[in-house]
Amino acid sequence: MKRIISILLIFSLMLSCLSLVGCRKDDGDKEDEVELNIIDDSYRNWYEIFVHSFYDTDNDGIGDLNGVTAKLDYIKEMGFNGIWLMPIHPSPTYHKYDVTDYYAIDPDYGTLEDFKNLVDEAHKRGIRVIIDLVVNHTSDSHPWFKAACSYIRQNGAPGGDYGDFYRFKGTGGGAYHSVAQTSYFYEGQFWSGMPDLNLDSENVREEIKRIMSYWLNDYGVDGFRLDAVTSYYTGNLDANIDFLSWLNTEAKKINPKAYIVGEAWVTSDYAINRYYESGCDSFFLFTGSQAGGSIATAVKQGSGKSLGELFMRLQETYGDAILAPFLGNHDTMRPGSFMPGVDNLKMAAGVLSMMNGGTFVYYGEEIGMISKGGNNSDPAKRIAMKWEAKNIYEGCCYLPPENTPVDSSYYYYPSVAEQMTDSASILNYYKEAMELRNRFPSIARGEVTYYPEGQNNFICVITKEYQDEKITIVFNMDSFEQSVTLDKDILGYTELVGELYASGGEFSFDDSGALVMPPQSIAILK
Repeated sequence: MKRIISILLIFSLMLSCLSLVGCRKDDGDKEDEVELNIIDDSYRNWYEIFVHSFYDTDNDGIGDLNGVTAKLDYIKEMGFNGIWLMPIHPSPTYHKYDVTDYYAIDPDYGTLEDFKNLVDEAHKRGIRVIIDLVVNHTSDSHPWFKAACSYIRQNGAPGGDYGDFYRFKGTGGGAYHSVAQTSYFYEGQFWSGMPDLNLDSENVREEIKRIMSYWLNDYGVDGFRLDAVTSYYTGNLDANIDFLSWLNTEAKKINPKAYIVGEAWVTSDYAINRYYESGCDSFFLFTGSQAGGSIATAVKQGSGKSLGELFMRLQETYGDAILAPFLGNHDTMRPGSFMPGVDNLKMAAGVLSMMNGGTFVYYGEEIGMISKGGNNSDPAKRIAMKWEAKNIYEGCCYLPPENTPVDSSYYYYPSVAEQMTDSASILNYYKEAMELRNRFPSIARGEVTYYPEGQNNFICVITKEYQDEKITIVFNMDSFEQSVTLDKDILGYTELVGELYASGGEFSFDDSGALVMPPQSIAILK
């Protein structure tokens, strides 16, 4: 009886640790409890997943929804509390951005029951789920488009139930493609296999409302990632904003907490900020991403001054909008390819983790997966997650997208299993970074003040204030140790409460009270 009671007590303590705090190991391999403070809002640590290449449970070589469910504990342990699933609907292509049925799951990925189970299990773990909503275009194999074209062939002009679902006209050229066996043409801005929907059609808008209600109400999704919002009305910013405003309003009528994040791939913060006029929650911060973005540039230059000015510029430009910063995604080169060396790669992740808004991390970034040099095609950016050392494709995802030739050079850094056991790994750096975001709400939500006075170019000192929490964040962007003089009275801190470092070392205070920081490190004081 005593043994049974002891076992039950241990099990109860383990559950408490999982639900109330984060558990990590210190240098002595002793479990150290860390109190988390995760707020139930849209400022989250999002993890982008290409289901095809994530984890497979039915041994057909392609990842599936049950594979995502199987890895929910990993996702939570890494500190992510939101998932963005790239398109999951039936489609004739590997990427599935050309939908043939908005109310179904692609058979390669599973069933509607599998999806409902995934959402339910994610919610049990405090993880929100958003899915790609692709309404700029459909597949040319979609029944709507096939019916619309068939009507033209039979009647000589657009009409019928789906005649206004697409943009047809009597002249071609540019992004207009011929409707076979007719004198009509249809708009397809991306290519002929993706006919653009006519978003001015009330019938199309009613269908979009039904689609959103279906996934938000019937299957419990927490929002949508909107693909290609700049192409809704190509070259017409005001029309794009108006449509986004309509979509966001309708989504919020269905679920006031629905999170809407859009892909406005434009090249300036001013241009991105215009899209926030729609009322949508977030738009991806493309100015901060990729090799030439503001995050990578500041890290590669080792410039604390550039970083501090970036924080202030973003705040002045976007105000209290929920930013959506990221380093790379399914369309861009992975940071493992454009950040030179593991220390710079970690530091870029550290800077990302300290930014306001909801951060987005693309699967595999946490182990340094790369987009192989010389092969920067989309399929090459969407290869299988490397879970184990023994195989390139861990027992499952052995069918790469579009039969892209894959070898071990795509996996320059070790697998998930190997990095889990290495306290200095990229994976454990990401884990610590996401944990800090989950401990201190002001990192994602706080009002920023930059303190450049008295600091050299390598150092960035900022404070963030949110409700009753104020923290000081200090960045050493240099590849050498730096001593930083801080004014406790102005900054209002009493102790060092969080730390990230790229290559080891220790934080300390010298006899003068200055903070001694290891190379390429981040300190949080409170």
